[in-house]
Amino acid sequence: MEPLLSHVLTGARRDLALLLVHPMGADLTFWDDFVRAVDGRAATLAVDLPGAGDSPDPGRPVSLDAQVAALEALRQGLGIERLAVVACAVGTMTAGVYAAAHPEAVAALVLANPTPASAPAAREMLAARAEAVRAGGMEAVLPGAVERAFLEQPRDGRYLRYMNRFAAQDPEAYARALLAAAEADAAAAFVRVACPCLLVPGRHDVLLPMERTEAVAALVPHAQCRVMEDAAHFVPYQQPGRFAELALDFIGREVDPA
Repeated sequence: MEPLLSHVLTGARRDLALLLVHPMGADLTFWDDFVRAVDGRAATLAVDLPGAGDSPDPGRPVSLDAQVAALEALRQGLGIERLAVVACAVGTMTAGVYAAAHPEAVAALVLANPTPASAPAAREMLAARAEAVRAGGMEAVLPGAVERAFLEQPRDGRYLRYMNRFAAQDPEAYARALLAAAEADAAAAFVRVACPCLLVPGRHDVLLPMERTEAVAALVPHAQCRVMEDAAHFVPYQQPGRFAELALDFIGREVDPA
């Protein structure tokens, strides 16, 4: 039996928990400020996806289906009945595939900076970045990789924490994540999403701009959309308090009115 993903579970509820899926190049600490903003009002389950953080590293790019299988094994292992999946950026593709594959387990989706697939130009960029970090380490893509994600954001303590964590990760593991993201395509899964879905793009996101949110909305026509005006590529990290209120309000209205 494969070991469960590294995770941090808060709260006593097991009938519904917020599954927090980090973006590419991050780990479960991405959600620390969001979890603090939730402040016990919901159970939260932050995870390290395969090959990230303290989760097992298979030594190869991990497909969306493999990520979903690992997440479902974790849900069952922890005895959680249903999940509201809260995901960011490339992680939103994992969330969409999970919702399509396990509709009985996924009560809602809240997708920040969403995308249905890597566009052709993005695939080329991701492959080039993977080659660069394999040749020159993480410093080969810094500070540009982080600065673009934080466009129009303050260079404060939160920015510095992200920069330091990003720079400290294993270059080979990051390269494999880049190659997996380049091949990822959740478009067919998004068509099958039946649960309530909220899309939350960041106004200043140049990595997954508004057109990517519009592409998801075209596939999930019942999805609702709220633009976060003061955020860029990482809405939950850059505006954790406001995003937490938005997510909790949506889930409370659509899934858990009690």
